[in-house]
Amino acid sequence: MSNTGTGTTLARRVRVGDRPLAMLPENAQWKNRFEIRSESSDRVYVVAQRKTNAAWACSCPGYVFHGGRECKHLRKLGASGVLKALATGGG
Repeated sequence: MSNTGTGTTLARRVRVGDRPLAMLPENAQWKNRFEIRSESSDRVYVVAQRKTNAAWACSCPGYVFHGGRECKHLRKLGASGVLKALATGGG
């Protein structure tokens, strides 16, 4: 997903809390990239979907510590429907 066209429109419709997502540009490995703020510190992490297998990942220490399986950010975004909306292009 890019920052132009439908990607920007989708980002405006998909929200995390009271804020629309600020999408980041795709790169060679990742799509549906965006930043999410930590709830417990002033840190910002990147959540993205891998292009090769559509798996979601997060740059937070919890994701890395759990061997790349999940983290509280991915659980929260999955439960709220944000990840599904981004993966399917819906809102």
